[in-house]
Amino acid sequence: MSKKVLEGGKLAGGNPKKKRVEYDYYATNPKALEMLLEKYEFKGDTFLEPCVGAGHLANVIKQQFPDAELDCVDIIDRGYPNTIVTDFLTWETDKKYDCIITNPPYSLGKEFVERGMALLNDSGQMAMFLKIQFLESGKRREMYKKYPPKYIYVFTDRMATWNNGQERDSNGKKWQTTFCHAWFIWEKGSNTEPVVRWL
Repeated sequence: MSKKVLEGGKLAGGNPKKKRVEYDYYATNPKALEMLLEKYEFKGDTFLEPCVGAGHLANVIKQQFPDAELDCVDIIDRGYPNTIVTDFLTWETDKKYDCIITNPPYSLGKEFVERGMALLNDSGQMAMFLKIQFLESGKRREMYKKYPPKYIYVFTDRMATWNNGQERDSNGKKWQTTFCHAWFIWEKGSNTEPVVRWL
């Protein structure tokens, strides 16, 4: 009798039989940002959403900060108005921002944090929606030494992302997830140990 081995992807909470969505387009439920904004205050006049997709987070930013200037970037044009279509990691800009809010491709999370920090004004704030496993990995050790998060807001109830930006799957069911997600918050210039809070 053959011995069944649990695949690494399943151990991590994923489903290895499902193919990755092209360009890792797993949109964030707008409720996730609304919940964060009830607990954490962003201060600034200029905002950047570097993975805008169809605007799931950008629309919340516009609603909550109607007088702020918002720039939106994405590597793919998904029809969101005034999107700057480019690769955020190689985007050439001299502009700096007070606040950056996004859900980056998980595999490029480290690179997005480093690029985002370079584009923040002094004392700027950055929020990234990431799996809690982002705390792990030797490759991120030096990044955390240089840029420790100020806060980590963990979802007590799992917050599923939306494949290809769709709220429901092809059967009309809401997406489910086995992953725990959190908002990782950086405040430029802060060098304290992270504070963990719950949403």
